[in-house]
Amino acid sequence: MNKEMKRSFRIFILKILAVVFVLCICYFLYAFVYRAKTELPTKAVVTNRGAAVYTLRGQKQMLSQKEDFSYFAFDGREKEKEYGTYVIPGLKNTRTLLTKKGATPAMCTSMTPQGLAVTEDYVLVSAYCSTQKHNSVIYVIDKENHNFIKEVILPGQPHVGGLAYDPEHKLLWYSSNINGIAQAVSIKMDTIEAYDYDDSHLPVDTFQIVSLYGIVRDSFMTFYEGCLYVGCFEKYNESVIARYGVDEEGKLINTMDEKLGMDFEMAVPLDYSTISEQVQGIAFYNDKLLISHSFGILPSRRVFYEQSDKRLYVNENSARTYRFPERLEQIVVEGDSLYVMFESCAYAYRASSVNIVDRVLKLNLSKMETYDEEESLFFLSE
Repeated sequence: MNKEMKRSFRIFILKILAVVFVLCICYFLYAFVYRAKTELPTKAVVTNRGAAVYTLRGQKQMLSQKEDFSYFAFDGREKEKEYGTYVIPGLKNTRTLLTKKGATPAMCTSMTPQGLAVTEDYVLVSAYCSTQKHNSVIYVIDKENHNFIKEVILPGQPHVGGLAYDPEHKLLWYSSNINGIAQAVSIKMDTIEAYDYDDSHLPVDTFQIVSLYGIVRDSFMTFYEGCLYVGCFEKYNESVIARYGVDEEGKLINTMDEKLGMDFEMAVPLDYSTISEQVQGIAFYNDKLLISHSFGILPSRRVFYEQSDKRLYVNENSARTYRFPERLEQIVVEGDSLYVMFESCAYAYRASSVNIVDRVLKLNLSKMETYDEEESLFFLSE
């Protein structure tokens, strides 16, 4: 090969690389920028009930590549309806309100699931509009027959990163904020059950709205042993979980303490716990604290921690850690089942996710605790 041919070949290779680079940039802009800010047009007039991406068979086949995760989710659930899974509704079309125009009915095609709660009768999923045009919602799913019942429209556009159910007082809490101040908002379950979008075209009535002292953002929450636990997501730094007490009516206890620099009533934490970065959800199981870690397209982690009086739940203190598919959000414990939900199914993230999970899944916690890590392809540390 003479010099001229070598030169021509190098130019050809450079052109190929340039084209590949441009295509990669275009796909990045489409998958990570365009889809997050754009909604698909729709002629639908009701919230969709079906799965956004997979049939049940397709979802199981996709997750079969994650051998331990698939084992925890599906093994022994053949007799359960839909293998114990719940389709996340509304990911194609959701009835809601156009926020800037008040009580104007609208359809949203960019809802992103965030929070998860499980009650005696329902599985509840919260979602926000990624284009910031529409009111946030809560999807109500029948726990027994797995059917979508209705959407509940929330006031405004909270990120609703966390849901928490108080079984004693029959209250549902969700995370919100106003003017940069973290808030916890509660709704009576009776109010949720009576809510009818067709009757009012108005947001649901709330029971209590409380500003939270001592936490920058309420990114996730759970309710445990009479207290509301609220945590803050941090990308690269350690963060905290704050524990708040409730009164006999189930309301968060408010106070105004000038010594703490408070000029209006807020809920003050009973105590704090330190947690690692990138936390999306927490739950309690027997004597353990379970934490979900997730950020972007990186694999998610689900971590077991032994409960400690020191309240220090950081990576080096973990008892057991498993890798999960990317974009894991809130987790909920009920008995020996761990309900998990992912935001990879949202329109904004489908093109940038390798493993799309468009259902709420139930994992077997007893199997997770006794699983032989030497056989797991995704086990990280003991």
